[in-house]
Amino acid sequence: MKLIIYLPLLTSALLLGWYLFSDGEASAPAAAPAVAAQDSRISAPPSLPPPIAPARLTPAAQEPTSLRGTEVDGELLVDARGNLVLTSQVRHLFDYFLSLIGEESSQQARQRIRDHLTAQLDEPARSQALELLETYLDYQYQLVDLEARFPVAERLEDLLAREQAVQQLRARLFSREAHEAFFAGEEIYNNFTLERLTIQQDPSLSDREKGLAIEALRENLPEEMQQLLVPQIHNDLREQTLALRAAGADEGRIRQLRMGMLGPEATERLEELDRSRAEWRERVEAFQQERERILSQPGLAESDRRAAVNALLEEQFTANERLRLIN
Repeated sequence: MKLIIYLPLLTSALLLGWYLFSDGEASAPAAAPAVAAQDSRISAPPSLPPPIAPARLTPAAQEPTSLRGTEVDGELLVDARGNLVLTSQVRHLFDYFLSLIGEESSQQARQRIRDHLTAQLDEPARSQALELLETYLDYQYQLVDLEARFPVAERLEDLLAREQAVQQLRARLFSREAHEAFFAGEEIYNNFTLERLTIQQDPSLSDREKGLAIEALRENLPEEMQQLLVPQIHNDLREQTLALRAAGADEGRIRQLRMGMLGPEATERLEELDRSRAEWRERVEAFQQERERILSQPGLAESDRRAAVNALLEEQFTANERLRLIN
């Protein structure tokens, strides 16, 4: 099994960080080879490039195409004292504008965020949001530096080390509240994924023991995270099941996959669903064969054929099943 299923989360951050500091700031990419040769410890925060003059924004009529007809993604909330409320929405807002990089320069995208924060917030929330933006931009820059020391790999040990380093970077740059607001959901998901892979690769566990351990791991997640994960897990399971069956895998291998991803209880429910579906297909195929036999009989009037088929339908299927058959 490939071990890079969670890497798009980190890769997207890497690409975003690269673009953030690529416009007129050649020092950031040039530092990557030197960083790659360092040891596994997180290096001291590199200083950002010297301040530059605010970028001139394009007129509203010439705003980036991707902004036209859209609303800003991310809500800014303040408490009773006028302080910025830290939520994931703030990060969404930053990312909404930073996604423009490529259509316009990174300086322009960053200035758009600053202008938006200045227009939407009063003090002290305005200064707090602007300071948090600088921390977030610093984080994206240092993430590029960090990722240079973790080339894409499929070994579980490398993935664990990468995730640990990223989380340590966040903890060092952000306050505890901001860290949790911006990254809690992502880190819970990544930790779950890596722990699940660790269980799946444990040679000391049987398939059933692995399934039970993964089931317990999933049940210990926050309820809202479980609701997000379950559809994704089932989608991954469906794709891997189709691939295995296309490759000629037997039902024992399918069961092993299900046990590893869902646990024994869910596996048993799926197997019961498989049996139910197989039984339904057999009944439908038998009905269709008998229907064709009736329709092909010579000497029967059309009305007699229809009556015989309807009688067969009522004999073999309930009212609800007939609706299911028609649909």
